[in-house]
Amino acid sequence: MPMRKILRNMGLQITEISEIMGVSRPTMYKFIEMYEDGDKEKIDSNVLKFLENVERNPKMQRKDALYYALLIQNGRDGLNPREGGVKPIVTVTMMERPARKLILLRSRNAMDYLSYCEEMGCDWEGIMNDIECRCDDAAIVFLPKSMVAPNTSRTASGVEVPPDFSVNIPAGYETIEIPPCTMLCFRGLPYDTEECFCEAIDIVSDALKTYDPEPYGWKFDYEAAPTFNFGASAKKGARMAAPIKKL
Repeated sequence: MPMRKILRNMGLQITEISEIMGVSRPTMYKFIEMYEDGDKEKIDSNVLKFLENVERNPKMQRKDALYYALLIQNGRDGLNPREGGVKPIVTVTMMERPARKLILLRSRNAMDYLSYCEEMGCDWEGIMNDIECRCDDAAIVFLPKSMVAPNTSRTASGVEVPPDFSVNIPAGYETIEIPPCTMLCFRGLPYDTEECFCEAIDIVSDALKTYDPEPYGWKFDYEAAPTFNFGASAKKGARMAAPIKKL
């Protein structure tokens, strides 16, 4: 399928991709034309990486494609805040989670969202979110050591389902049990445009990394259950959740 058609099917505009990648609109059109002709040597390396991933994952959702483009362009070490972007406010809520199951798609070498999608593609989110009885949205998960299978990474994708879940799942996916636990849930504010996706996640990620629950009689317990990165949307903001236990 031609690259331009793939991008249209995702709802992506050449203008917004060129702005993220820091090239002019005519240059982006030229890069796409070169890509379709198989002349890839002179394409900007970040643009080429983005186009290759889009071609591998033509069913990727628009927000995921934008997120991937932003991560490539900004790098993994930090994101550049946008003027008038996301307000750095995060709410923290404690939730008791009952026993449930996790539908899981493991990776071998992934360390984060970007490397996971490079290895496993981006179809997992749509597949998991189509499960009607799911308890929450699909997420990138960081597994406790006890839940890591041989020759796989601690980074996977997953979605929680009720403990009596027995529906057939796609090949390559599996179901594991998660015991009851207390989760600390971090939620950022909604934002105006999907281009702020990365910034929203970065704000919530920083809050999770720096938050200290010990003054309230709790501590993080990353070996009790997976840590969830639910991503972000303009209407809902960014969300993450991590297990905790009493001191």
